[in-house]
Amino acid sequence: MAPQASQSPLSEHDLLTDIQAQEQELPMSLAWYRRKRIFGGGPPFIRVSNRVFYRRGELRRWIAAHAVGRTQEARQ
Repeated sequence: MAPQASQSPLSEHDLLTDIQAQEQELPMSLAWYRRKRIFGGGPPFIRVSNRVFYRRGELRRWIAAHAVGRTQEARQ
């Protein structure tokens, strides 16, 4: 049995692809991520050539900024 490689702790500065962001931080469809990049309103992202990345900390801050206490607040 091969020893497992130790994984480093999660960092706010980790760069995630949209698939990793979907799996680890914000479980929305990949189409949702694309629409938000095109039309705005989504979490900040980094584009390098044709690749897109999200910082783990930025995703968490975006999620926290969109928290609401009741349904009425979400409609405003």
